[in-house]
Amino acid sequence: MMNLSRNVYILVFAQACFFACSMAVFTFAGLSGQELASDPAYATLPVSLYIVSAALATGPLSLLMQRTSRRFGFRLGASFGVFGGLLCVASLYSGSFVLLCIATVSMGPFQASAQYYRFAAGESVSKAQAPRAISLILLGGVASAFAVPVATGWLNNYFEGYSYLGSFVFVVGAATLVFLPIAFLKPLEAKHGSGETEGTGEIRTLGQIIRTPKFVIAVINAGLGYAMMSFVMTATPLAMVKAGFPASQGAYVIQWHVVAMFLPGLVTGNLITRFGVLPILLAGQALFAGAFVVALSGVEAWQFTLSLVMLGVGWNFCFVGGTSLLTQVHTDSEKGKVQGVNEIIVFGFSGVASFGAGVILQKFGWATVNETAFAMLGIAVFATVIWGLTDARKQPVPES
Repeated sequence: MMNLSRNVYILVFAQACFFACSMAVFTFAGLSGQELASDPAYATLPVSLYIVSAALATGPLSLLMQRTSRRFGFRLGASFGVFGGLLCVASLYSGSFVLLCIATVSMGPFQASAQYYRFAAGESVSKAQAPRAISLILLGGVASAFAVPVATGWLNNYFEGYSYLGSFVFVVGAATLVFLPIAFLKPLEAKHGSGETEGTGEIRTLGQIIRTPKFVIAVINAGLGYAMMSFVMTATPLAMVKAGFPASQGAYVIQWHVVAMFLPGLVTGNLITRFGVLPILLAGQALFAGAFVVALSGVEAWQFTLSLVMLGVGWNFCFVGGTSLLTQVHTDSEKGKVQGVNEIIVFGFSGVASFGAGVILQKFGWATVNETAFAMLGIAVFATVIWGLTDARKQPVPES
């Protein structure tokens, strides 16, 4: 194991707790919505509100943490997670779809704060170690993949009179656990600057930064990568129930999807260090394409599983690659506004996609969900290839 700051390992544990909550919300909020909503087309609205709320909270949280500390922001976010989880429990106990929507909105700031775990990890190590630290944080989600189906299954059986209520009892407990490691997080110091103006003392305007090609490609890959993943993942449990599978089978597929999302964290950082960001982004996009092809080939259990596994690895490559590219765009003094805008865009895309998944699935079917995802992928591939070709032309030609 590489020698990294203690902060990185603390954040890995926090990431595991957070993603346990997020996995439970993505798996069971849609199923709960389907039971409580008057129109099944609105089944994924609670999930969408969760993501949109996170998008709206990312900017303020980024600025708040820059003015206070990462530790304060992370603990504040976890507080929202506990509160929102309790509201989810109350909504299922009372059978209120409106309260379920309010509950997932309340959990949004928890999702928003947790997105900065990877940035905090990158800030805790040297510039050379940043891609490895970022990918290791995402590895924390692997533990969640195995814990969530077992724990939520047991708790749902315990509260068998209320469908899925036990899942949100689990969310409350997992969000509470975040407080423990974050209490030991060391204050972060500027380990390295990464922006193109480092050393000049110049702080660029946000408009100048977002016009840089690296920022655009970082956001496209992280944003559309997250949107495609959320779009298909949110629809999958509902599509499987429509295809005749039990909800537990959908949870099993999501489990292996989450493993595929985070297990590559063992190697993604090293691959970026060795081969560069561009090949990893293109590999991720190829995996997305494979996932959609498999999903379109049929609705057997193995097709759902294989598609979601490929979707997970593709997301990891695009998300880690995009995040690593973003760290090259800003200086330490610029990070608050740049990271905030990035997260707003990423989760704005994801929120729209997750709601659209429910509507498209109900109105047009599973095949159309994946065909729509293919269209999103085309945008990401086109932009990345053009940037790659343009960037290659800028490289100096070695003298013979």
